[in-house]
Amino acid sequence: MKKQLLKFLPLIILIVGVGAFLGLASSRKAPERRVVADLGPLVETLLAPAETLQIIVEAQGSVRPADEIDLVPQVSGMVVWKAFQLESGAFFSAGDVLFSIDPRDFELAVTRAQASVARARYQLDLSSEEAAVASQEWQMVRQHREIDAEPTDLVLRLPQVRAAEAELLAAEAGLAEANLRLARTRIVAPFDGRVRQSSLDVGQYVVANQPVSRIYSTERAEIVVAVADEDMAWLVIPQQPPEMSATTDIIGTHRGAEMAAPPRARVLADFAGEHHMWDGFISRAAAELDVRSRMLHLVVEVDAPYAEGPENSVPLLVGMFVDVEILGESVENVHVLPRAALHEDDMVWVASKSGTLQMRRAQMVHVRDEQVLVRMELSPGEQVIVSQLSGATEGMKIRVQSGGARS
Repeated sequence: MKKQLLKFLPLIILIVGVGAFLGLASSRKAPERRVVADLGPLVETLLAPAETLQIIVEAQGSVRPADEIDLVPQVSGMVVWKAFQLESGAFFSAGDVLFSIDPRDFELAVTRAQASVARARYQLDLSSEEAAVASQEWQMVRQHREIDAEPTDLVLRLPQVRAAEAELLAAEAGLAEANLRLARTRIVAPFDGRVRQSSLDVGQYVVANQPVSRIYSTERAEIVVAVADEDMAWLVIPQQPPEMSATTDIIGTHRGAEMAAPPRARVLADFAGEHHMWDGFISRAAAELDVRSRMLHLVVEVDAPYAEGPENSVPLLVGMFVDVEILGESVENVHVLPRAALHEDDMVWVASKSGTLQMRRAQMVHVRDEQVLVRMELSPGEQVIVSQLSGATEGMKIRVQSGGARS
């Protein structure tokens, strides 16, 4: 009997379980239905009020000296003295004697020229006296013979006087040339500068018109930067010096206007672990566009690049790679947006005060780094959406993250 009961035990358990489940299912209540309102996706926004900003055109370039020359002797001879400043990297001042050539041959030439001047002056004095005697003799002859004719220049020995005067002029010119060549044995620095490289030493024989060193000025430095043609709309670069014309053509938006001051520039560089800045200005533009890049090269000039300033404690060294910010014209009523806020066809998504997404077309004004300057309609209280949404449509509901950032 027990064995027969154990055979049917699984079936009995299954029947009891099914009955319990059906009883519970018949006694439960139907779940309540809730309707959840669609509030839209959560978006990040920023405030972008209209501002008046100065356009900054950014460029890069390397520093080069504004003036660089070869040091070339104008006379030949042996170097008998060299200044300690005439070494690679050394500094010198305008008027410093950099080296001297043996002057003895040139001093002898001066002495010979002085002697020639003395002889020529003697000949002039002698000819003048002879001309005076000839004039007196002619007067005596004319009174004795009652001659009415005027004497010729040859009778009065005037050609001899003129020849003596010419000889004196030539001798004085020879003396001036000898003194000039003697002065050229001392090579003097034409400006405050620095030695780039030198191959000169005492005892070396130098040949006239052959370079022996290369020097550059430390009074000014230049940086050549390439600027796109669209950025030239914000810069006014004079094409003629002010003294040539009161009104002249310029590159920029105001053609035919009065000569404007050249655009100012900031030269920025990191050196020795610190950030430095120098003030400069645009001195001129290249004569033509670059044939490959179709960009215009501008020359940024910095005065006194080796002088220490409030924002730079190191010199603006030749060869240093720098960033340049050119300060252009000011623009009004523009909004500064990150590039991520600008979508296809220059559309900007705006979070309206009613909590919907509005699509506005923006007018591009200027692009700089990761920001764009645009003109667009933006009412008070509206914010620009910077989040990326898939399937964004006009008028869709959105939730604005609290505390919109400022651009």
